[in-house]
Amino acid sequence: MIFVLLIVAIAVVLLCIRLLFGRKNVVNSHIEGNREMARRGIHCVRHQDMEARLNSGLKINEH
Repeated sequence: MIFVLLIVAIAVVLLCIRLLFGRKNVVNSHIEGNREMARRGIHCVRHQDMEARLNSGLKINEH
C-alpha cells in the first residue's frame, strides 16, 4: 500500500512541475480562443443563438 501511494505521490509531483515550469503555449480549447474556429466563422452557442435571433423574422426583445 505504501509503495502505491509513493508512486502516486511522485506522479502528482511530476505533473505539478510540468504544469508550473512547462510550456507556456498551452492549447486553448475554448471555442472563442481558437483561431481556426474563428477563421471558419464558428462561435460559441450563445453567440450563434444571438445572431440567429437577430437575423431571423422572429426577433425576441430581451431587456
